[in-house]
Amino acid sequence: MKFILFCKNNYAFGILNPIKEYIVEKNYSFLWYVDESIFKDFPYSIDPFTTSIYDLNEYNCDVIFVPGNEVPYYLRGLKVQVFHGLAGEKKGHFRIRHYFDLYLTQGPYFTDKFNQLKEKYGDFEVIETGWPKLDVFATELHMYDSIKKNLLEKHKVKYVLLYAPTFSPKLTSAPFLMEQLNNLAKSSDYLILLKFHPLMDESWVNKYKDLSNNNDNIIFQEEKNIVKFLLMADLLISDTSSVIYEFLLLDKPVVSFRNISEEIYWDNSEDYKTLAAMVERNLIEDSFSSSRKFIFQNYHPYKDGKSAMRIVDTVQKYISKHGVPNQRNISFTRRLKIHSIFGKPPLSISKSMIKLSAVIITFNEEEHLEKCLESLNGIADEIVVVDSFSTDSTKQICKKYNVKFVEQKFLGYIEQKNFAITQTSHNYILSLDGDEALSDALKNSILKLKENWKHDGYYTNRRNNYCGQWIKHSDWYPDKKLRLFKKSKGEWRGINPHDSYKLFNPKSSGKLKGDILHWIYRDYIEHNQKVERFSTIASQAYFELGKKSSVWKILYRPAWAFLKSYFLRLGFLDGLNGLIICIQTYNVTFLKYIKLYQLQKKAKNNQ
Repeated sequence: MKFILFCKNNYAFGILNPIKEYIVEKNYSFLWYVDESIFKDFPYSIDPFTTSIYDLNEYNCDVIFVPGNEVPYYLRGLKVQVFHGLAGEKKGHFRIRHYFDLYLTQGPYFTDKFNQLKEKYGDFEVIETGWPKLDVFATELHMYDSIKKNLLEKHKVKYVLLYAPTFSPKLTSAPFLMEQLNNLAKSSDYLILLKFHPLMDESWVNKYKDLSNNNDNIIFQEEKNIVKFLLMADLLISDTSSVIYEFLLLDKPVVSFRNISEEIYWDNSEDYKTLAAMVERNLIEDSFSSSRKFIFQNYHPYKDGKSAMRIVDTVQKYISKHGVPNQRNISFTRRLKIHSIFGKPPLSISKSMIKLSAVIITFNEEEHLEKCLESLNGIADEIVVVDSFSTDSTKQICKKYNVKFVEQKFLGYIEQKNFAITQTSHNYILSLDGDEALSDALKNSILKLKENWKHDGYYTNRRNNYCGQWIKHSDWYPDKKLRLFKKSKGEWRGINPHDSYKLFNPKSSGKLKGDILHWIYRDYIEHNQKVERFSTIASQAYFELGKKSSVWKILYRPAWAFLKSYFLRLGFLDGLNGLIICIQTYNVTFLKYIKLYQLQKKAKNNQ
């Protein structure tokens, strides 16, 4: 059988990994889908994965496990909701969106409610299996005992408290508990761990990080998986977060504030100032211990650590009886919503398509190269990587893919790319850099193009990711590039480091929908370094071509570059990063002409 582990949000990793481990044990095939927005947090990159819906369509799976609310209806496979929490009181938990064939529930409380909805709608099945995320409560219950012991001894405290609020702006306690937590941490009894949801408002995240920096007994936790901290903590402080139920299933006390549940089986208060008293009372008396039995019996009665096994075995039995659905039939409006989130159904590959060679020049591209190569799956009939003797794992990554790997001393950007074309086998070329990848929309465009290639070359937009933000304006978008072309119809030209492909017949060109995705700079320091390097390369290239600099050009050209980029091309709409980009546009232009001026002056003095 073939399985897709579908991750739209990073909380899905901890939910799906136990399923993956059982799939591996059974020697089945699997593929992670990781949304590009959370790829940086993906902890299992040694596993098969993709960020492309197109790849999922080509994978042709039997089962898709989804700890989220949406999944593309057009993908083949049984669409299975495995849930992402235990908070049944939250709006939307029992909302049917019609994307799923099968709901695998955590316990009787959830099973009963979904069975009622099944009777109403009649187009899905409900089976109780338990929740895979909680398998670790059986298998790893004491895994972190030594870490906890060391923390208690290091900080000279008696208890570990975990503060894990919800991110919901209307329900979170984060704006109200900062002072109380700070005072609580001053006690010699408590070490407080802070664990925030990935969607928590960044301003509150930063405030609590500052709080942690100023109080030795408060530690802000950056790890994504909360289970470690649930196992270590003696008491949980929260509000209306589903993590409460996970913690209760460990049979440990919880205090919460303004929880919206109709039935509350722990200590809840409307007054944030009661925190210290509530913590002390529950650690000493734990008067709600008997109330937790209802949660054990109804929310998740499975203590065997085998929910993942039950889940996989259940879908196998379901498919043996009902078969594998090719797609999910949903309403027109639901289809439109899926299209807006994941794109329209990808095109399939036709055997009559022309053959396309993808060429990539690389040097130390290990950070983004896998995304680049993955995006070419099903698009390129040949991949040629020309590498300038990388010192990182670039070569090892290429070995994992079916690529032609050529090592060539760097000749210059233009010369290296022209050399790379000579290493290809096919007449149609797609050129990328190692830090670029194809969007799903562009993949579809290229597939259509391979069936009906009309022009000598094709332009596409390039979208640049700057310090984690996709830039939409200034000179950086649409950033039109000609990257698909017939081998004999043009060549790379320009002035290093600014290369561009020029067609011999510029009128024979077209434009494709979709973007080349470009991860350009990780941080401002890297941008500064590139500005310094590129301005040096450009000034030397200008000098060798006989171009001239002057005081007027040094003053005028940088100012015009900034004004054009920031105002005329709306760079200001990209916020702070938009401003920084335009300032750097000024800087690189200024440095290029001032360095060229210095080269001219030096040459004159040497005459």
